[in-house]
Amino acid sequence: MTNKISLYSILLLIVLIVLTACTNSTQLKLSQEDCESNWAMCTLIPDKQYQVNSDKRIKVAILDSGINENQLPLKHQIYKYNAIEESNMTLPLNDHGTMIASIIASSIGKKDSFKGINNNVELYDVQVLKEDGNGKIEDIIKGINWSIEKEVDIINMSFGFDKNDKSLYKAIKEAHSQGIIIVAATGNTIGLSTNYPARYPEVISVSAIDNNLNLYPLAGKGKVDFVAPGVEIQVRNSKGKIVSKSGTSFAAAQVTGIISLMLQSHEEKQVINKLKTHSKELGEKQSYGHGLIQYKT
Repeated sequence: MTNKISLYSILLLIVLIVLTACTNSTQLKLSQEDCESNWAMCTLIPDKQYQVNSDKRIKVAILDSGINENQLPLKHQIYKYNAIEESNMTLPLNDHGTMIASIIASSIGKKDSFKGINNNVELYDVQVLKEDGNGKIEDIIKGINWSIEKEVDIINMSFGFDKNDKSLYKAIKEAHSQGIIIVAATGNTIGLSTNYPARYPEVISVSAIDNNLNLYPLAGKGKVDFVAPGVEIQVRNSKGKIVSKSGTSFAAAQVTGIISLMLQSHEEKQVINKLKTHSKELGEKQSYGHGLIQYKT
């Protein structure tokens, strides 16, 4: 009888170890130092604690000007596609792409206190913008289609333009139909209408607020779904230097990062619902949408 009980106890211990290994979720806390160096994260995560599930990587496509991964660096490999040249070689033509990536993905091996939102994302560096920050619609469409082929979970587009394009909208709708969450900046239009692609109904359009929860003066208005921190945001540029930047581009990246955390424990439809129910209402819908994005465990 004693031997049977002993064997049972050993088997039970083994099962518990296996189950623990299968749910490898880490609870992280934001310190006062974290909040001082990165006010945005503590605004987005009011409980100052969040979970990262290391067993589930979220695939995030950043359609931008190229990422210098050597200056981040990241936990996981970056996958690359240059839509302009149709190759797998990208270059950080300006700082923008790297700065957006530094918000979404947390760096490893850096001694400074700045960190991005999620350390368990796979980034897809999709180069669609040139050195001057402009890009062709056909290149953006190629970037979206490549992202669909790679079955990414989120597409981040921290850029915009003022005219609708039917071919682009078709690609957006196809990505949406595949369950990809698409996030874009409303644009820095000095209070004028929201840019495309953020204006499309299938896209989560994000505007920017400052640390007093006031709307960024240059933010686009009209079709706004949510707001997020986007004024005096700490980011890492393509030279590895931490700088302070403002704009709806950076607010959109914040939302992408928070969604990546939520997707680690919820399905896409649940995430969209939680974004709305958890958001903090701040003002009129055409400026603030559903309000400030909030991550809650």
